[in-house]
Amino acid sequence: MLELVNRGYVYRAIPISDEVETYLRQCFGADRKMYNLHVAYLYDYLEKNDYQIGDKLPSLKKMGMPTVSAFKKQAVSDDHVAYLYLVDAFASNEAKQHFNKAVTAFNKIAYKKQYKKAALKRQKTLGIEPTFRDLKGMPKFHSRKGSKSSYTTFNQNGNIYIEDDILYLPSAQKSSVKVVGLKLHTHRPLPHGSKIKNVTVTINTKGQFDVSICVEFPKEIPSIGIPNRILGLDYSQSHFFVDSEGKKANYPHYYRKMKERLAKEQRILSGRVKGSNRWEKQRLLVSRLQNKVVNQRKDWLHKKSYALANQYDMIVVENIDLRAIGQNKHYAKNQQDNGFGTFRLYIKYKLEQQGKYYVKAPKNFASTQLCSTCSHKNTVLKGNVAVREWDCPSCGAHLDRDINAAFNLKQYGKYFTKDEILPQIVVA
Repeated sequence: MLELVNRGYVYRAIPISDEVETYLRQCFGADRKMYNLHVAYLYDYLEKNDYQIGDKLPSLKKMGMPTVSAFKKQAVSDDHVAYLYLVDAFASNEAKQHFNKAVTAFNKIAYKKQYKKAALKRQKTLGIEPTFRDLKGMPKFHSRKGSKSSYTTFNQNGNIYIEDDILYLPSAQKSSVKVVGLKLHTHRPLPHGSKIKNVTVTINTKGQFDVSICVEFPKEIPSIGIPNRILGLDYSQSHFFVDSEGKKANYPHYYRKMKERLAKEQRILSGRVKGSNRWEKQRLLVSRLQNKVVNQRKDWLHKKSYALANQYDMIVVENIDLRAIGQNKHYAKNQQDNGFGTFRLYIKYKLEQQGKYYVKAPKNFASTQLCSTCSHKNTVLKGNVAVREWDCPSCGAHLDRDINAAFNLKQYGKYFTKDEILPQIVVA
């Protein structure tokens, strides 16, 4: 069946001139400035209305949040220039959308009333009481130094196009830069018949530009019908995952291997005079090591997900809360190193583009507690991660915790096939 598919392709890019590079940096600044204007208004509103810890944040309309156009008129330089009009309008508009998402994300966890660890430590050592600004998830100001520099622009009437490996982006009417072009390192072509939807331009810590091009293109996606080869994957802190066939992923912990060298180079960096030539040289070295770990991880995740997507018709994973695991001091570093959340995204689209099935078992499915032999539920295991092997009190079967959970996920995939997929095929 022919379907329209959306995919993102990332390329290294070089601005065609110094003026273009300056313009792109202005777009990054506009995005950051607009977001910070929204945050400043939010904080002012909460202080004036006596915000109570635990309450949800009001909607932008209820707060009386000014429009993007109104914020643009407020942002005026010393020489009376409304500088936010000199860059791509989408740089400012997308900042408002990102702020909206931040408010929505905070409202989901507002009831927890959790403060950041730094705020609690400050309270303990200095006696400074935390405020609503110190709540976890509260929208915060984006720093010029610490925040990721990027902006997104959208294709309207073909104003974004590629010609001779140069990506042309729209410019602002009031900007002196009329042609915004970036030379692409096209290590692979875009799909045939693709249409550019939007482009995100970013700059990394080494000052290199990357562009993520989201394209829409027609693709023939086959229908496999009823899945025969089903695999269950149970998340594992030590092995990344254990599947229903008893195999372990054995993820190579790239950050752990780089940790000692990275710590050494960071100690050298901390001893240099900030802003000096030697400091900058050492900063680039640290950045290069960190980027290497990121690239190694992505490469491994892509290859593993590609192999599994080709081998199986359906893959079932548990809907585990990785954010909660990341807040546990014993598991956080390892969980962030392996990137299991990214792995789930990779394997999802790789399966779907082949007409196969990606299934998330619901949170109330107790894959760990159920005996894969007799389906008896052993509630003693709930929250007790120290037990790695156990005997079923009902049938006496000796079970490995991870393999048993993975097999239960596979069984859930069979139930899903029977209850959800089979009826649709019969109707069709």
